[in-house]
Amino acid sequence: MAAISSFGEDYRDMIFCKYQKSTGIEKAITAKSPTFHDVSNFWGEKATLFWLRFHIAETFAFLGIYGTASKYQIQEMANMILSHEIYGQLTLLEFLCFLHRFKQGRYGKIYQSNRPNPQEFLMCLQPFWNELSYERGKQEERERIERLREERKSGLNVTWEEYCKMKGKTQDNHIDSLNKK
Repeated sequence: MAAISSFGEDYRDMIFCKYQKSTGIEKAITAKSPTFHDVSNFWGEKATLFWLRFHIAETFAFLGIYGTASKYQIQEMANMILSHEIYGQLTLLEFLCFLHRFKQGRYGKIYQSNRPNPQEFLMCLQPFWNELSYERGKQEERERIERLREERKSGLNVTWEEYCKMKGKTQDNHIDSLNKK
C-alpha cells in the first residue's frame, strides 16, 4: 500500500483501481483507456512499470508459478513490454484483456517444471496483438461508417443525385443551368 500511495491519489484511483478488471477485446478497444506510453508520460515510467509488475505477478500467482519466478524476471518482463515498439502502445484494458485470455489458456503455457519462461510469455503477446489489430480495424471501419452516416444526415457529404433531390432539381436540368452561366 505504501508503494501505491507514493504515486499519489490520482494514480491510485485512475490507474491502479479503475483498470483492475479485464473486459472483452471489443470493449477494451472502445473504452479508450490510456496506453502504457500515456501513463508513463503523465505519471512517469516508474508508475507504469509498477502496474505491469503487479499484473504479471498476479498472473503468475494464478498459474501457481509466482514462487518460482524471480523479481528480476518480472521486472524485466515489464521493461520489455513497456520498451517494445508495438506493445508499449497497448492500452491498460487491452493488456488486461490479454492477461485474461492468457489465463484461459488461449496462448499456451509459459512454464516447464513449474518455472516460468519469460520469453514464452512475451511471445504470447504476438498472437494477441494480431487479434487486437484485426478488431481495431473492424472498430475503425464501424466508426468510419457511422461518421459517413452522420455526414449524410447533416448534408455535408452527399452524392450528386442526393444533392439534386435536396435542391429539387433534376440532374440534367441542373447541369444545363450551370453550363449557361
